[in-house]
Amino acid sequence: MWHRSGAVAGLVLALAALAPAQQNNTSPQAVPPDKAALERLNLRTEWSLVLPVEGTKDGITQAQTFDDQMFVQTRSGMLVAVDALTGRIQWAAKLGNGLHGNAYPVAVNSQYVFCAHLTRLYAFYRYTGVTEFVHELGTPTTTGLAADDEAVYCVLGMRPGAAGAHRIAVYDMLRPIPVNDPTKAPADALAQGAKKDAPSPLGELVKRYPTSGTAHAAGRYPEITARPAAAAAPVGGVTGSRTPAIGVLPSVVPPYNLDNRSPTPAINVIPSLRQPYTLRLESGQYVQQTPSIGVIPPSVAASLALADLRPKAPPPPLRWEFGLTSRILYPLLLTPTRAWAIADDNTVMAFGKELSKEKVVTEVKERFSSAIPATPAAAGTTLYVPLDNGILVAISGTTGNLAGGINVKWRAATGGLNNHTPFVSKDRVYAAGDNGGVVCFNRDTGDTVWRSAAGADRVIGANEEFVYVRDRQGRFLVYDAKRPTDTASQRSAPLGSADFGDFNVPVVNTASDRVYLAANNGLIVCLRDANAKYAKPMRNLWPAPEVNRLRVRGVEGLNKDGEPKSEADPKKEPEPKKEPEKN
Repeated sequence: MWHRSGAVAGLVLALAALAPAQQNNTSPQAVPPDKAALERLNLRTEWSLVLPVEGTKDGITQAQTFDDQMFVQTRSGMLVAVDALTGRIQWAAKLGNGLHGNAYPVAVNSQYVFCAHLTRLYAFYRYTGVTEFVHELGTPTTTGLAADDEAVYCVLGMRPGAAGAHRIAVYDMLRPIPVNDPTKAPADALAQGAKKDAPSPLGELVKRYPTSGTAHAAGRYPEITARPAAAAAPVGGVTGSRTPAIGVLPSVVPPYNLDNRSPTPAINVIPSLRQPYTLRLESGQYVQQTPSIGVIPPSVAASLALADLRPKAPPPPLRWEFGLTSRILYPLLLTPTRAWAIADDNTVMAFGKELSKEKVVTEVKERFSSAIPATPAAAGTTLYVPLDNGILVAISGTTGNLAGGINVKWRAATGGLNNHTPFVSKDRVYAAGDNGGVVCFNRDTGDTVWRSAAGADRVIGANEEFVYVRDRQGRFLVYDAKRPTDTASQRSAPLGSADFGDFNVPVVNTASDRVYLAANNGLIVCLRDANAKYAKPMRNLWPAPEVNRLRVRGVEGLNKDGEPKSEADPKKEPEPKKEPEKN
């Protein structure tokens, strides 16, 4: 009997010893770095912030920096905008109904920040948090978003029943409705309204906010959109042909007709909702039948939308959509005229940004012999693509074609796995990977400047003089950005180190010289170099990617129609006055 009691007591002691370890793993107790440790690294704390997290199952999943802002996502679906200069929370938004989902990187342009949660696309004003639109995508996103000042680019899963693996959908931004200034309008208002070229705000409002209840619901749920010609042809690529939506039926009472065509018999004569459809013979006409399809919503979300009579915000217009047979691994990379995608078959593709729904063309396509294990980086119009064979490739984002493939500027060997996104500064490119260390290359030529030990594997920030690196054990390392420690071997040793292992959420800052540390328990700390010249953030250290289309503002010698300006007739000199003749 004492054997059983001893076994039970041993089990209780083992569980008691295991419980604190599990609790520490699920909720790290990170605290701001010690001042003495920061002084050894010549750093100082600029600000610290603790975001509220909901219990041990919640925490920070994504933290990104853009210009003077930081956008933080949590597991519970919170999006928080933080002032990167002061650490003040600007606004916060709850995505969805609080369900946990995959947190993908957000995208920003000059006005909005775009975030995807489950099957919805959210657009908020960057500095106020006001919602611009919430759009139902139909399927979940599979990677992060990309955006410029004109559109947002999404990588989505295929619709049920459609062929292919992934699809790319591009949505244009809603433009402001032009309204005439009453102070500059002519006195005759009827004459102004009679002009054909005069914009009508009321007409634009009617187009953007339809009056039909079905159209309101269709704005959020595409499966019930009134599109009579939806089955004519696929949207693009291999998205697959679709059957017409049930929303095109003007009535749920048979007989049904489409586009004022001849009435068709009731749909309830179809014994099955699965293809191929067959009509029931007369011998089976008294067999139990299914109700009319017109009363069965295609999904629970669609049924809720049909019952929701509240006014709906206008959805963003779809510019084009393209289906692919391969999966897209990373967010799209944008240049002024192209959108670049990385597929799982080691293929790099470029699509024209200004194409329409009827014409989506692949402009560049080339397949590498090695896999692409991390998201490429963009600086200016150059893309830096890491390969798992230890090669970093710099390609031009504006040139290349289907016949000649991509335009390679240079290739450089890192000697490691190269499975982290390259970090680009003004004149340097830092490639890193597990068990390969950090390798610094010249940005123009691809020549090696220095390389670190194999343990350091992630660059998180830099300034004009130093580069800040994290290793796999969580240690914080400081390297000289300009020269190696050993010139002969081009090896560089850290100038200082500190243990910041509790900050387990990586934050890579390419917007300024600040360094950010984030922990899963909601703590965020901003550090900077202690020198006085870094008191104000430096923002001109990194070449920002060029994503917006170049606008031609005008050419001298041409009028607004592009024709040469007509030269004005030379002024005639006044004739001299004639003196009156004397009689």
